[in-house]
Amino acid sequence: MIYKKQYGHPFDTESVVGSFVPAMETIPYLTREPDGFSYAMDPQDILYGLGENIRGINKRGWHYETNNTDESEHGENRLSYYVAHNFLLISPADGSGCTGIFVDFPGKVSYDIGYTRHDTHRFATAEPNYALYLITAPAAAEVAKEFRHLIGPSYIPPKWAFGLAQSRFGYKTEAGIREVAAQYKANGLPLDMICMDIDYMQSYADFTIDKARFPDLGKLAADLKAEGIRLVPIIDAGIRCDDNDPVCREGLEKGYFCTKEDGKPFV
Repeated sequence: MIYKKQYGHPFDTESVVGSFVPAMETIPYLTREPDGFSYAMDPQDILYGLGENIRGINKRGWHYETNNTDESEHGENRLSYYVAHNFLLISPADGSGCTGIFVDFPGKVSYDIGYTRHDTHRFATAEPNYALYLITAPAAAEVAKEFRHLIGPSYIPPKWAFGLAQSRFGYKTEAGIREVAAQYKANGLPLDMICMDIDYMQSYADFTIDKARFPDLGKLAADLKAEGIRLVPIIDAGIRCDDNDPVCREGLEKGYFCTKEDGKPFV
């Protein structure tokens, strides 16, 4: 069962693909508070979710923020990282009678999952306009399936993407990439892909290649593919603000970038 409750005038994030009738005034299991909701946890409840985050699979005992942050110093004392996934799955110890909570909100959401009170989970949005979805099902797998009905299915990646990926920041030359592949082969280790960070770019600018350090990226990719290894170069989500960068100029001229309310590009 999927319950929906709308508060204020939410921004349409287009996250939800289905149409759901709003729930009754009260949503099962949740207690309304001035800036959000609370949930009374049993001692053995396990809470999964929040996407790419810290402190293991069970999120109990800590507080978090979904507030996309370019955080390079990863550690258990951090509250948020690169991405925001406002979905939690609450599973009793026996795995039955599970609950999913999805907060459809584009801004910061704060979660206190047994941090202030060991038996209470609270979440609050930065401002009061949001949609809340609650999913109930007999088992965790069914909650996940219902959530997929809510937000739509994931794309199916290619078969090789399920294999072993070697990925890191700091592969600075073509020779360095080839050495990684050679060492895997020399040690009899499987390798399906090598993922490169921004070092292959010219001055870290999207859609460029540093020809001094990677003289023929196409040939490198082809050579690795012949060995059963895919080369995966990162592309950043944002373009540098630089009048000398042709990608930036083209984006500004053709209106490709996100804008603020006044029409100026969002930086």
